[in-house]
Amino acid sequence: MQAVILAAGVGKRLKPLTDDLPKPMVRVNGRPILEYTLSILPKEIDEVILIVGYLKEKIIEYFGDSFKGVPIRYVEQKAPLGMSDALNCAKPFLKSGDFLVMVGDDLYHPDDLRDIIHTDSPAMLVKETNSPEKFGVCVVENGYLIKTAEKSLNPPSNLANIGVYLLNEGIFKVPMVQLPNGEFNLPEQIGLWAQDTKVHIVEARFWHPIGYPEDVEVAHSLVALPSELRVN
Repeated sequence: MQAVILAAGVGKRLKPLTDDLPKPMVRVNGRPILEYTLSILPKEIDEVILIVGYLKEKIIEYFGDSFKGVPIRYVEQKAPLGMSDALNCAKPFLKSGDFLVMVGDDLYHPDDLRDIIHTDSPAMLVKETNSPEKFGVCVVENGYLIKTAEKSLNPPSNLANIGVYLLNEGIFKVPMVQLPNGEFNLPEQIGLWAQDTKVHIVEARFWHPIGYPEDVEVAHSLVALPSELRVN
């Protein structure tokens, strides 16, 4: 199975940490965030497609052409046009069947990645949050996605979309959705897909989003914990 990891972001909210580093290369306990992501990929992943953009050479120089024996293919997203556009950049290199898609700049739990790849596709990971207004959320019924909603002051759910998906080639038949900021939004595209396709919802044990410098400070302590304790 292939994994598409989205690592093209600038990370404007993480400045000054991202003045000379792409967001996925910001260090947590001395290691890039992206290294933690690569290190917990399920054993079924036999190729990684890394979507790169801002300061891409920093990522390429660090990781080279493989990680622990798994080959890495680098694909450039030439303009910051959102997650759907980034995934579309990977389309020519995807084989038939399911593939994992995830962002490369948050912290996840290996068991959650294992669970989602053993779910029927399409599927997505969600996590309950006490601050749903900070995230895009999912409205769920009987274990399936009903709709997605972008950040709002009155979110219709407390299930945050955490940026991990099991998809198949069917996603490319769904129209991309452009937000007012010009980006093409993958959650909204999957929300459209859910109107006529069952999109399975998998609840995650652990997720630590990294958007601001203070999130990096918290991450230092989280990665020092045994993985079985990183569940809330």
